[in-house]
Amino acid sequence: MPAKARSVVGRVVGTADGNILLDLFVVEQRVGQLLDAALTGTGVRAAEYAVFSQLGAAALTPGELGARLGTTKSTLAGHLTALERRGLLCRRPHPADGRSHLLELTAGGRRTLEQCRARFRATLAVFESELQHPPAAARVMLLDVDEALARALERLAN
Repeated sequence: MPAKARSVVGRVVGTADGNILLDLFVVEQRVGQLLDAALTGTGVRAAEYAVFSQLGAAALTPGELGARLGTTKSTLAGHLTALERRGLLCRRPHPADGRSHLLELTAGGRRTLEQCRARFRATLAVFESELQHPPAAARVMLLDVDEALARALERLAN
């Protein structure tokens, strides 16, 4: 039995005449809105926070960061340039690969990350409290969707 379609302020996900790819697109827009609202006043956009969150854990090469976030090189380059211009990110030579460099947060970037992280965690708690299923179950489903998307992309590329 299909899940009941839900409408929130004119957007409908799960309708009989829709499809899962359009539903995912609509959900992605809503996620961006929620994260942008969470980060209001920090000067950081949702996509930039994704960069911050990964670099807050460890210095990464641009290739590693792009792979983790699933972004194109050009999209990632735009975020990195913006963060670097604002003094929140720096690049240093890679100690083991002279052709590459590592991306790191500056001291100001780490302070900004902490400010954003507190807001993000509070928003995540509110969001998770609104889920009808345990967050772990939702993440399993998202993993299935992500893997199906990757396989579909691979099939279409061949």
